[in-house]
Amino acid sequence: MKNKKILISGAGVAGLTLAYWLKQYGFTPTLIEKHPSLRTGGYKIDLRGVALEILKRMEIYPNIVENRTAITHTICVDKAGNQVAQMSADLCGTRLEGIDLEIMRGSLCQIIRDAIGEIECLFDESITNISEDSNGVYVEFEKRKPRVFDIVIGADGLHSAVRKLVFGDESNFSKEFGVYVSVFSIPNFLTLTASEIEHHSYRKFVNIYRDRKDTHTKVAIAFSVEKPFYSRDPKEQKKLVEEIFANSAWEMPRILNAMKESSDFYFDSMAQIHMPQWSSGRAVLVGDAAYSATPMSGQGTSIAIAGAYVLAGELWEAQGDYQNAFSSYEKLMRPFAEKNQALAEMSASIMKDSFYSMWLHRIAAIMPAKVIYYFKNLGLKRTTKAANALILKDYNEKNR
Repeated sequence: MKNKKILISGAGVAGLTLAYWLKQYGFTPTLIEKHPSLRTGGYKIDLRGVALEILKRMEIYPNIVENRTAITHTICVDKAGNQVAQMSADLCGTRLEGIDLEIMRGSLCQIIRDAIGEIECLFDESITNISEDSNGVYVEFEKRKPRVFDIVIGADGLHSAVRKLVFGDESNFSKEFGVYVSVFSIPNFLTLTASEIEHHSYRKFVNIYRDRKDTHTKVAIAFSVEKPFYSRDPKEQKKLVEEIFANSAWEMPRILNAMKESSDFYFDSMAQIHMPQWSSGRAVLVGDAAYSATPMSGQGTSIAIAGAYVLAGELWEAQGDYQNAFSSYEKLMRPFAEKNQALAEMSASIMKDSFYSMWLHRIAAIMPAKVIYYFKNLGLKRTTKAANALILKDYNEKNR
């Protein structure tokens, strides 16, 4: 087998899953991550469809089940805090009850990292330049000496550094929805245990939950604005959140006050990545770096796992022939990625300022429970179909 030395940029779900399978197939993967250590924080994520089958093939499924969130039900409240609907947490998250799973992102990353075993990890490091010739890829780093690899894979998320270095500026591939998301921890002043609370208002959404392993509560909010917001400064991001929710009722004043002191504040735009091609020479992209679906799809993690599995499998099947492997990977994954990206459209249309969203908000004010149940069930049906829209190869069977 040729081209065994592979550099993976990004030690998130996509990068870790990729490293696991590449190592299983006899490649020598190296992980590079800009953070000082494996990021074990984060928000809750969903696992559905083919992603669950892949996790079973990795033999980590029982561990994931054991560490899943223990949220059993969701309460939807109005601006006065009155309950308007209650449902299972699975229905709220458009998950098939008893089949699909919810887990904290950090827990999933740690489980996969433990399953990988020994592997070279370059933490607190970034790629500054990539160049290649017939002998390989010459990679320059911010702190370490340059090295040569056979293949470089960008699994470094929505704002991928590898994509920028190899393919050009993010703006060439980004599809903005005008919707933004923020997640942060606050004290559990609502004394949440096995429940989560959702509050919907015009162009705004708030979800509050607590993981059983955490004493704090997580707040996930989403909102839309007319003018694009590009700042990466947390202070400016918090200021925008405060401005958007300044006149909101319910518990928002307390939430906003607690947000000021939150140590894990996260903020980003709900943007998708659409590229005519995911590879160039010896470089290729996987997960959000290639086909971000946004959190509105509910499928970002699952398609990242699927993409990593397929890419690693195709490299093995091609015995390191990256040109054939990259072509097969894209042929298999592109229809699946596009179907899952399409899931975000419904949520975006509800969040944005339009006649449709305004009309829907007015109907919801009259019959909130019916509107909530309708869209949750519709979302469940659409998401389940998209999550299973990929036939997985059994690469182990083919290469025995």
